[in-house]
Amino acid sequence: MAKLPKFMIADDPVTDPDNEYIFHTEQPRFFAKRVDEDEENGHIDIVVELDNVDEYFKNDPAKKEELLEELEEWYYSYLEWLEEDEFEDEDEE
Repeated sequence: MAKLPKFMIADDPVTDPDNEYIFHTEQPRFFAKRVDEDEENGHIDIVVELDNVDEYFKNDPAKKEELLEELEEWYYSYLEWLEEDEFEDEDEE
């Protein structure tokens, strides 16, 4: 069986079309999403835990924050990739 990537994008266009989720496939497994504070500011936050994240990190908030920072960096790289891909598609037309 192939190893899953550490982070994956998940969406539900039928029942929740306005949100895009990030699935952390390794222990501790969870779903996160970007939470908008206003039109320009937001952050990534865990919305559903499949494994107890605090328990996994033995209630060490620094380790949890480090993982969320890595996830956020991955997510924004993904968004940049999407923009570049759209730009390339426009150039081909």
